[in-house]
Amino acid sequence: MTDRGARKEDLARTADAVRVCTRCRLHKGRTRAVPGEGPVGASLFLIGEAPGRSEDATGRPFVGSAGKVLTEALTAARIRRESVFITNVVKCRPAGNRAPREDEAAACRPYLLGQIAAVRPKVIVTLGATALRAIAGPRAELRIARGGVLLMGRVPVIPTYHPAAVLYNRELGSDLRSDFRTARGHAHRRKSLRSDPPRPGRPTETVRASGAVVVGPRRRVLLLRRTDEGFWCLPKGKMERGETARDTAVREVREETGLRVKLLNPIAQVRYTYYWPPRRVNFDKRISYFLALPTGGRLRLEAGFDKAWWASRGEAMTLVAWPNDKEVVAKAYEAIRSRPLSAGRRGPSPGAKRSGRPRA
Repeated sequence: MTDRGARKEDLARTADAVRVCTRCRLHKGRTRAVPGEGPVGASLFLIGEAPGRSEDATGRPFVGSAGKVLTEALTAARIRRESVFITNVVKCRPAGNRAPREDEAAACRPYLLGQIAAVRPKVIVTLGATALRAIAGPRAELRIARGGVLLMGRVPVIPTYHPAAVLYNRELGSDLRSDFRTARGHAHRRKSLRSDPPRPGRPTETVRASGAVVVGPRRRVLLLRRTDEGFWCLPKGKMERGETARDTAVREVREETGLRVKLLNPIAQVRYTYYWPPRRVNFDKRISYFLALPTGGRLRLEAGFDKAWWASRGEAMTLVAWPNDKEVVAKAYEAIRSRPLSAGRRGPSPGAKRSGRPRA
C-alpha cells in the first residue's frame, strides 16, 4: 500500500471512531457526530469550533449559514472548498450552541491531531478563538494573533475569524477573505531556504549575530512581525566587522525598531546549522541575546516588519514562531523575575478586532 493510501485509511478509521465516540458528555445529545471532510494531502486544513444544528442533522461540517459564508470566502480567495479539509475542535454539537468545555475539547483532541497527521497539510487555518486555543494553547487571543502566522511544528497556522462572526459583523468578511488569501499564498510558497538541514561534505561557515529582548512597562516584551512571512520574532541581526555582541544588539534594536536601549545581562546563546543552496555551504549560526530596557527613541519599524506588539509572557510564548525564540523568551522572564526593572517605553499595538461568538 502506498503512503497516501495508508493515510487515507487512517483518516477513515478516525472518522469511524468519531461516529461512535462516547468519550465525553456531548455524545448524549447528538443526532450525528461530524468527523470532518476533505481529501488526504489537502494543502489547507480548516478548524472550526463545533457542529451546529444543520451539521448535527447531516453529519457534515459547515453546511448551515456559517458554512455558506465559509464557502463564499473560500471562493473569493480562489480556493475550491472540495480541495480543503474541514473539521472542528469538537465533533459533536454542544447543547444550545454553547462553547465547548475544556474537557470536551481534550476528549476530541486525539481525533484532531490524527486528522492533521493523516492529511499532512501545508497550512492550518483556525476559525475563531476556540480553534486558535486548541492549536496555540489556552492563553492565545485572536485579537492579537490574527494577522500573523504561528507554527504547529513546521506547519504555518493562520488565525482568522469564525465565519459565524461575519453573520453578526459583515465588516469582518473582508478580513476573512484576506486571511484565506494569505493561507493560499503560504500553501504555494516555496519552503524557506533556511529549512534545509546541513549537508555532509559541504563547507561550513560560522555566522555570528546578536539581539535583545526589550522589556517595557508591566514587564511586556517587544515582538516584531515580519512582512514577508507574517512570523513574530525578536529584534536581532548579523554582527558587523569590529563589533562586539553588545554593539550589534544595540544597533539592531535601533535599526529595526527606532528605539535606543540599555543592555542588561546576557540571557541566552542560540545555535543552529542549516544548508544555504545559493552558496552551497552550511551555515553555523550563533546568536547572543541580551535583556534590554528602552531609554529613548520612537517606535518606527524598519522595512521588512509591519507590526510591533508589547506582549505579556503568555502572549509572547504563543506568538513567536520558532522554538529557539520561545526558549529565549522563557529565559528572559526568568531573568526579569530575578531583578527589579525600571519602566520602559511602550509602543503601539496591532489593534486587531475581536471576533463574535463562533458557531459552524
